[in-house]
Amino acid sequence: MKKIFTIFTIFTVLFSLRAQERNSQQESGSERKNDILADPILLIAVPMINVSYERLISQNMGIGVNAMITLNDDVDDFRQVSPYFRYYLGRKYASGFFFEGFVPITNSQTEVYTEINENNYYSYNYAGDQNITTVGVGFGVGGKWVIKDKLVIEASGGIARRFGDFNKYNTGGVTGKIMAGIGYRF
Repeated sequence: MKKIFTIFTIFTVLFSLRAQERNSQQESGSERKNDILADPILLIAVPMINVSYERLISQNMGIGVNAMITLNDDVDDFRQVSPYFRYYLGRKYASGFFFEGFVPITNSQTEVYTEINENNYYSYNYAGDQNITTVGVGFGVGGKWVIKDKLVIEASGGIARRFGDFNKYNTGGVTGKIMAGIGYRF
C-alpha cells in the first residue's frame, strides 16, 4: 500500500509541476508579439502607402515603425518614416487606448526659387527641385483592438514639430501621422 501511495504522490507532484509550468508559459510567452498593419483608406483617397510594424515588448508597451509614401504624381514627392514607442492602457495584451511618442524622419521634394533684386524690383526665378530631409519629435493617441487574437484594427493620429530651416524652402515645420488600419498579429 505504501508503494502505491508513494507512486501516486510522485505522479501527482509531477503533473502539478507540469501544469504550473504550462500556466507560466501561457502567461509569459505564448502571446503573439508582432503587429503589421496597412491603411486602406489613405491608399484609396490620397493615394498613399501607409504601413506599420510593431513589436510588443510587454503587456502595455510596444515599439515600432510607421512608413508613409505618396504614390500620386500630382502631389509633391513625400516620404516619412516614424519610429515610435507606445504605452497601452487596455486590459488585454497590448490593446486598447494608447499614447505614443514618435520621431518622424521626413523626405520631401519642393520647388526652389531664387530671388533677384534689380533696382528695388524683386523677381523670382525657378532654380529647380530640392530634396529636403527633416527630423522631428511628436506625440500621438489612438486605440488598437485585437479580435480573435489575430485580427488587429487601429485608429490613431499624431502631430510633430520638424526641425530645420523651413523659411529657406517655404515648407511647413509641422507634420503628422495617421493610421486607420487593419492588420495581423503574429
